[in-house]
Amino acid sequence: MAPLEQIATQLQRALDRGALPPEGQSIGQRLLTHLNSPTRIAVIGHPGSGKSSLVNMLLGEQLMPDLGRVAALELWYGPAPRALFELPDGSVRAKDGLVDPAHIPAGTFRIRQELPDPRLRKRRFLELTLSEGGADQPALLEWMAKRTDIAIWCTQQFNDLERAAWAGVPDHLKDHSFLALTMADRLHMRGELGGRIAALQPVVAEEFLRLYPVATRQAIAAREAAKQTNEKLWSASGGKALFDGIQQQIDVARSADLDHVHILLDRYKVALDEPKPEPAPKAQAAPAPERPAAPPKPRVDIADAVRRATQHDPKPEPARVIDRALALLQGCAQELIETPEATAGASSDAILERCSQAAEELVTLLSSSDDRSEEIEAFREDAIEGEQMLMLLRLERSENAAADALTVLVQMKKEMSERRAR
Repeated sequence: MAPLEQIATQLQRALDRGALPPEGQSIGQRLLTHLNSPTRIAVIGHPGSGKSSLVNMLLGEQLMPDLGRVAALELWYGPAPRALFELPDGSVRAKDGLVDPAHIPAGTFRIRQELPDPRLRKRRFLELTLSEGGADQPALLEWMAKRTDIAIWCTQQFNDLERAAWAGVPDHLKDHSFLALTMADRLHMRGELGGRIAALQPVVAEEFLRLYPVATRQAIAAREAAKQTNEKLWSASGGKALFDGIQQQIDVARSADLDHVHILLDRYKVALDEPKPEPAPKAQAAPAPERPAAPPKPRVDIADAVRRATQHDPKPEPARVIDRALALLQGCAQELIETPEATAGASSDAILERCSQAAEELVTLLSSSDDRSEEIEAFREDAIEGEQMLMLLRLERSENAAADALTVLVQMKKEMSERRAR
């Protein structure tokens, strides 16, 4: 059993035996629900931007159907294949089996395709198709943001219309979002990829966590050409870099969840059960290796194009990360302190919840950076310490605790600004 599953099982036992007081029980139940929930990944873009192909690339199999005329298409785990159709009046129709494009009810806004695929237990996908310049974009993006942990915007250029639409997405989701330049092999063959990457770097630094050019079809071929992934082609296509970036975000979030469980249980002196050692598996004779079919040779090395296009980035990675961290804290401070109407009548619980959310996002942002300099590590350690303090204050649920939480948040911002100025 994986460490995450062990902690979830042990937390469930602690909750079942009533080892926590009511306020701790409530937080523990929310943590348990979060631990057991799949990561929600939204893939967004205009028609023809390569969204379905990107999802299938990440899954390593053709599971996401191409239904461009439906605004929202979800891919969930289910015990048997089933499709759910949401109509404009809010009603839902169900149909066993796979979605048949020829028999989608008129006016369908959202389709959920459920499949008994174990990969969907851990990752749930939403494909959101936006009509270019459509009046429904803000509402769709707001709806998406409430249901998403990681977002990927698919595009070949990220033009002004796309930037205007993305501008309305909440900052907390932007810090867990990627810009994917799909069909990057075509851009490369036209000699446009390097210039496109360089031109988008300033936008990405402000609006996304990272940019990933991907030759999607090449990446799919790398995973489907044989029973074993062609690692060279997978890396050259840019698909591996995006896949690893998503996994890093998931790992950081799960690590934070486990830390929160330990903080909660330490607060109330509740010991986790020691996991029983699993018996060593019996040795089995290894089957004779099959010789995989020869995979296609990589035509374009997207990863190399990215390295060459970003090697003269004028703003180093630590500066960009710290800018985003300070902006995150500044945004929360303005919301809770500098804008009186935002806190008028707000409960202590709401203030504590917002402060804790900001601290969690800060830790995730700093932990997900590829930079491991002393400066970033110092910021990360301070952020973790502040997050733990806010977690404890959140358990107290009082006006004094809310005031202290605001002080902690402001102090974190002050110390980060001072440390950077040295």
